[in-house]
Amino acid sequence: MSDGYHMHDEVQRRSFDTQSMRRLLQYVRPYRGWMISALFLLLGAAVLSNLNPTLIMWAIDTYIASPERTALEQAHGDPALLQAAIRENRHGLTMLTVILAGLLIGELLLRWGQLIIVSFVGQTTMLKMRMQLFAHLQEMPLRFLDRNPVGRLMTRVTNDVEKIQQTIVTGVVQAASDCMSLVVVLIFMLVIDWQLALIALAPVPLIATVTLLFRKYAHHSFLEIQRKIARVNAYLQENVSGMRLIQLFCREEPHFAEYRARNADHRDEWLRQVRNYALYFPAVEFLGTLSLSLIILFCGARILNANSAATAANMVTGHASYGTMFAFVFLADHFFGPIRSLADRYNLLLEAMASSERVFALLDTQPEIQDKPDAVPCERLNGSVEFDNVWFSYGDENAESIKPEDWILKGINLKIEPGERVAIVGHTGAGKSTIIGLLSRFYDVQRGAIRADGVDVRDYQQVALRRRIGVVLQDVFLFSGTIEDNIRLGDTTMTMERVRECAEYVNAGKFIDKTPGGYQYHVGERGNNLSTGERQLLAFARTLAHNPDILVLDEATSSVDTETEALIQDAIGKLMEGRTSIVIAHRLSTVQHADRIVVMHHGEIRETGTHQELLAKGGLYRTLYELQYKGQEIGGRS
Repeated sequence: MSDGYHMHDEVQRRSFDTQSMRRLLQYVRPYRGWMISALFLLLGAAVLSNLNPTLIMWAIDTYIASPERTALEQAHGDPALLQAAIRENRHGLTMLTVILAGLLIGELLLRWGQLIIVSFVGQTTMLKMRMQLFAHLQEMPLRFLDRNPVGRLMTRVTNDVEKIQQTIVTGVVQAASDCMSLVVVLIFMLVIDWQLALIALAPVPLIATVTLLFRKYAHHSFLEIQRKIARVNAYLQENVSGMRLIQLFCREEPHFAEYRARNADHRDEWLRQVRNYALYFPAVEFLGTLSLSLIILFCGARILNANSAATAANMVTGHASYGTMFAFVFLADHFFGPIRSLADRYNLLLEAMASSERVFALLDTQPEIQDKPDAVPCERLNGSVEFDNVWFSYGDENAESIKPEDWILKGINLKIEPGERVAIVGHTGAGKSTIIGLLSRFYDVQRGAIRADGVDVRDYQQVALRRRIGVVLQDVFLFSGTIEDNIRLGDTTMTMERVRECAEYVNAGKFIDKTPGGYQYHVGERGNNLSTGERQLLAFARTLAHNPDILVLDEATSSVDTETEALIQDAIGKLMEGRTSIVIAHRLSTVQHADRIVVMHHGEIRETGTHQELLAKGGLYRTLYELQYKGQEIGGRS
């Protein structure tokens, strides 16, 4: 199901997977006591449910179609004796009615208790599985997230997990309930009249044949439905995220058409499944009705032939009596109902197998970047950074199989001293932003090493290393919530005074105070309620609040007005104080005061030096500077 880090939605037709089932049941194992209790409750409910037809049979044969009462009426006997017999029968019927009501209430309570238990276990296991998936996604490197659409991963965490919960927990218990009901009904039938039981069960082989055919076609449709809903979710998520671009280029119509086509594909598959059910259930209903017809035909023939006193007496004992016929009509319905349910639940179980395959494929995908057993904790960093002959490609992890044209970084050698401010410039695609991911160890280099304070970043604990590195990206990401939440990022130990202090220090306090609610102002999804400059100032406050030792700025001053840029430049200067700083920029005017400027081209370092030194060299940096300066001149004259 996975090709490297690429998760596929294609599914295959397959039979019941016992290994996957055992693995799924591991989630229920901690609650096996509750589940056993639920099964006992279901068994009790099945027994009580099938006692009702037996009591109805007894009522009919003993008190309604009583041969003693019939004999008295036919003989025109003593009226007093007749009235006494009638009173006795009425009393018996009243008692049986009370008993039936008690059985129904008992069955109701047992099924209520079972439903509460199963719902609790189901929701708890679903919570556990989703938390496990979410934690696993947090451990996955960016390479994995780059190769898998967000919508596809969301389908695994939401739809697939819910399908597993509904089927594995509820479905398994209900399937066990159906099996127990079948056994209980069969026992009652055989005890009452084994010959009539065999006649009632005559259509069962036909039902089994129909069920096998239904299962074959329904299972394939279930798998296709899951695959196609994943395609719909992935496309929807992508379009909602990129809606601004779609509207800017007026591409609503073609994107709507594609979404409609995917939904229509999903709808057609569902309709195909509905057709399967529309054929299966009427067929089972017909065969169940056939069983009822055989019961009525056989019992009716016996009753009609009951002309002798011996036969009439035999009717009282329950053999081919009116009560027996009524009892078997009820029992047959109780028998064929679970058969219909079992066929449906088996296909749902196979659907859950497909969902579990996708979930386990995700859980079994191990992150390529993991802490070593003896990983070094990183409490503080002095701030020295060294790139030692670093080669990197976003493709294959095996350096030997990477093509020459696929290398993003080629033999990078760069040493940054503690507290030094280094700017990295170059054309788009030169490999500047890749350095951020490598330093924070979102990716691992294929050749060479990156060291922080003389220690290879691969030897540090990942979480500890990233706490010491603060990154402000060009496209600032804010979470839905308040301004305070986005500065804290879940750090409950951070005081409100610290939040305010950091915001004021980087010039974010002014615009925060103007917003309705101040620090409790909701920024909206991805911070859409704030301007670009405000989001960047908020990102500076967030970075400062977590007090990193190494600061990385990636195009942090782009796409803002002159006034906001002045605020941002002042904030950057404050952030850089006492920290090793790496500034990645296209706009050379923002890096002129750096201690050192590194010029990259096609994944290699071509020049290093200060702004004046590089201009004096007359090389690539001067060319870039003159191009930007001329562009600004033309823009100014226009």
